[in-house]
Amino acid sequence: MFALLLAMVAWMLARQNPIGASRRNSALTLLALALLLALALSGCGGSGGSRSNPGTPAGTYTLTVTGTAGSGSSALSHSATLTLIVS
Repeated sequence: MFALLLAMVAWMLARQNPIGASRRNSALTLLALALLLALALSGCGGSGGSRSNPGTPAGTYTLTVTGTAGSGSSALSHSATLTLIVS
């Protein structure tokens, strides 16, 4: 992914285009690609082989989920109680 980003940067820098709008669009495209790369790399963290966090302990858990639509005096709210069993 990083190599693709570098190739895009090299391609954009190598282009000879005197029109300012195209150059601005190229800069925006480059920025969008850099943000996409940052988001993709942030999703690559996590289980690096370490067992320091084994996850949720086994047991029964009670969860309350609440949804609200609207605001103020006309708000509509509903709650549901769920049971999660981790084995």
